[in-house]
Amino acid sequence: MKRFKLAIWLCPMLLWCQLYPFSLMTHVQATALLQADNSFKDAQYFVKEAGKDKAKPVKGVLSFEAERKIVRFTSKEEALEIPYNQISGMTYEKTSKPRYALGLLVAWPLLFTKSKGHYLTIQYKQPDKDGQFALIRLDKSNYQIALATAEAQTGVKVERIEER
Repeated sequence: MKRFKLAIWLCPMLLWCQLYPFSLMTHVQATALLQADNSFKDAQYFVKEAGKDKAKPVKGVLSFEAERKIVRFTSKEEALEIPYNQISGMTYEKTSKPRYALGLLVAWPLLFTKSKGHYLTIQYKQPDKDGQFALIRLDKSNYQIALATAEAQTGVKVERIEER
């Protein structure tokens, strides 16, 4: 009987921890987590080359530098710096697409799954140019913290668009 009572109490607690992983953190722990490292690996910046229709993804690191007040994307091939005061808006979009090719080639149960993408678009205006934007794909393991850091560091609210 004691095991049954323990299971009745423990199951909802485990479910709660799975659904809300950050709810058990204190405010100090969450703040320390956000301030400890404002760089996010495995990001992709989409660069539009002159004369080409499609933008090519470049893998690198997205970082928010509070001291210099800039958003920086660095990689071996490209570098981008956007000062916080030039940012006019930010948009987050979650996309999903079916895995047809993988399902047909590897295993048929994959036909019923979808791959998800997390994109952050930063709209900014440089003083001597027209409005521009930077499209960055975020990693699925840290996109929530990256969005929270973007809002906290820049002071600009991130508009969220989620595909259903």
